Amino acid sequence: MKHTRQRNMRIAEELILLSYKFGAEDIKLNIKHINNQTIIQIEANYVKINEDTLESIKNLLSVPRSSEMEEYYWNLTGESDIDCELALIGLMTDSAQIDLVDGNILKIKVYRND
Repeated sequence: MKHTRQRNMRIAEELILLSYKFGAEDIKLNIKHINNQTIIQIEANYVKINEDTLESIKNLLSVPRSSEMEEYYWNLTGESDIDCELALIGLMTDSAQIDLVDGNILKIKVYRND
């Protein structure tokens, strides 16, 4: 698959934008490649997010991966100042874990298989 690193970068950018949208003041990003899998992990502290919104984020990031859609639309991520492209990120990833710890620490981990 072409542009794998650029796609990973766009996913990370969208997760950072999401964190800022909910007021994050401290964001940690980790991207690692292990055994033909890329793991993109973000931890955002001091977010203000409710359970309904958290559930919506989980649903958007948990859609099945679609290589065809990813190939066609990946370069559109990061183009919108209005809202994060979470549905597209969901189509570009194989699985995701989303947790809200202590009510204000958002942890998101997405997995992409090569």
